[in-house]
Amino acid sequence: MNLKRQLLVASLLMLFIPWAGLQFVLELDDALRQQAGEQLRLQAKRLAETAGDALIGQSPVTSDEPAIYVDTLNRSLNLDGYPDDWPGYEEGAANEKGPVSAPISGEGETSQPALTWQAASDGRHLYLLIRISNRQPVMYDPGNPDAAHDRLLLWLKPPSDTVDEAVGQQIWLIRTTAPGTFYAVNGGDGASGKASLRPDYRVTGSWQSTRSGWQLELQMPAPPPGSRLGFGARWTEQGQQAGVSTAMDPLPVLVRPNRALERQLEPQLNPGQRVQVLEPAGWVSAQQQVSAEQTRPEFDQLSPLEVTEQISLNALRALIRFYQPEPAQALDAGHQLTPEAQPSEGLVRHSDGSTWLLTTEPVFGGRTLILKQSLDQLLTLSGSALGSVIARSTLIIVGLTLVLLGYASWLSCASPDCSGRSAPVLTTTAGLSAPYPPPAPTMNSANCNATSARWWIACMATTATWRAFPGACPTS
Repeated sequence: MNLKRQLLVASLLMLFIPWAGLQFVLELDDALRQQAGEQLRLQAKRLAETAGDALIGQSPVTSDEPAIYVDTLNRSLNLDGYPDDWPGYEEGAANEKGPVSAPISGEGETSQPALTWQAASDGRHLYLLIRISNRQPVMYDPGNPDAAHDRLLLWLKPPSDTVDEAVGQQIWLIRTTAPGTFYAVNGGDGASGKASLRPDYRVTGSWQSTRSGWQLELQMPAPPPGSRLGFGARWTEQGQQAGVSTAMDPLPVLVRPNRALERQLEPQLNPGQRVQVLEPAGWVSAQQQVSAEQTRPEFDQLSPLEVTEQISLNALRALIRFYQPEPAQALDAGHQLTPEAQPSEGLVRHSDGSTWLLTTEPVFGGRTLILKQSLDQLLTLSGSALGSVIARSTLIIVGLTLVLLGYASWLSCASPDCSGRSAPVLTTTAGLSAPYPPPAPTMNSANCNATSARWWIACMATTATWRAFPGACPTS
């Protein structure tokens, strides 16, 4: 095998080095995911036991039970009758498709009055945003209380485990003479028009007209956990009582995040993990997340070498994602998730494109605990390992290339074409001495192109060596 083929085989063998490094990192990523999945299952069992102990005595919310989800607020709302400061509000949507929407009366008949709502709480107060569509209101006339007018009724029922018999169902009546601030009154349905109802200044808000109906925003003291709340709009049409309302028998149960349970779950979570506790109906009763401690460097403060390193690391992460199993789609938005629609375990992808490792565990009362681990940290570890392997592979390839160049230079220097030594004298039978043909000129940058094509690799190697180390090949 000549020198050209030897170098070609050696170069092809060097390509196995980065390939072996890639296989090593892919196996490392798979092992990390399997290990993380096993640890996630053990952790989910511990969290499920904690959640089950904390939820003892609280009735689960089943799918056949009406419910109103109460979102969490970190601030108070401005009671102006408009939804622009409510969570989930989108400009132009007027919050008709907010985080929680009510069943619409007369479904499929857009001309029929419809009721939608949203509920939120800051811990002290319960806020309700109630909208009546396809119904222009008739205001209350204090001078003629028996005249037909639009009104809103609120019903509040205490939890089933209340031992105080004096605490029964409460009823509030809301009606107003004009758009603006109002105060509810206790008792009655407003049909008789009696003015003896006592105002309750704890239940207050603002009434506003809309393009297709009317809406009101009200504030009331936060009911205890497990309470049931319902409301309905009433008016008179052709001498008959009409209206739309929530479920009446039974009243919807108020479902709100369990802050005490979330505080118990938080210390047991690792960075980059998210836990959710779902009721049998799919309502999220507890949710907690610990963000991964990752600081993103400022682009302006990075050097060109660091920018190149970040680009390479992102490319390596994308390469690892490419070889990972295809994750399943999982819903992560909203206050109600279908437990049956969630994968039991494995890789899942959220709507924002992030990939998570998921596992589920049953909780006391038919509830479900969902624990997720972000793959960003695993990808960072795998990407760093792959970057180290590729960097080391590059150094090994460069070193082997230099060895091959040195080997080629040595072969070229050992050949007669490179030695440049004096030719021995040939003695003939006639006693005459005649020298060998004159040797070829020494290989250098001036006569390299004139060398035989069979030695082109040795010629280039010798020329490079001659330039870097003068005198390495003898010239005389």
